[in-house]
Amino acid sequence: VQATNPDLTLVHVYGPTETTTFAICGPLSPADTAHSPVPLGLPMDNTQAYVLDASLAPAPVGVPGELYLGGTGLARGYDGQPALTATRFVPDPHHPGARL
Repeated sequence: VQATNPDLTLVHVYGPTETTTFAICGPLSPADTAHSPVPLGLPMDNTQAYVLDASLAPAPVGVPGELYLGGTGLARGYDGQPALTATRFVPDPHHPGARL
């Protein structure tokens, strides 16, 4: 796309079903798309994004972790599946009363 449309701004958007639509976005330069992985971008308005380790502590830069998302777009859980909801939607250690 960028090679044939050099004046076009390409924007990467990401969001799992649990965040209703999109949670993270950012413009991509040709340098960004020249190699993998492509940068995810930054959290959208009213969204929190953290890379956390197994104990829900922030993973240092360059250390693998899991992406946790929270904010106003986060779903309430899985319909009719309270056990699965309890394991996947966890308390946000950074915002009391909120979930990730």
